[in-house]
Amino acid sequence: MRTAHEVNSSIRLLLVLATLAALATGIVYLVIALGLVAEDFQSPPRPVMLLAGVVYIVGAGLVHIVDRRLLLLGAAANGVVLALFVLSAVRGSATLDAVSLGGKAAQVTLSVLLVWAGLRAMPRR
Repeated sequence: MRTAHEVNSSIRLLLVLATLAALATGIVYLVIALGLVAEDFQSPPRPVMLLAGVVYIVGAGLVHIVDRRLLLLGAAANGVVLALFVLSAVRGSATLDAVSLGGKAAQVTLSVLLVWAGLRAMPRR
């Protein structure tokens, strides 16, 4: 494993952007968990949203441990969360508003950055 300081500048930039996307996602989950949204906002129970927010914020720090497998695992886990949201939205049990869609935009960005950084972190042959 390497740290962000031990990789080239292009990967470092991807990691900083991924950190910002993970923090934005975590903040959105915490805003929802703390009830700072409309009363009719449909989401999983507050403890689930609180846990998700904390996980994304912790993940923002873990991004800087530049391990290709960890980056790709984070992208895969994030993809599962996005798929679950889409399923909930299709079933009509998820609120589609600026808060939730902004969080989803941050999550999609995060996934792209994690995959990109993971692929860039691969050893060259």
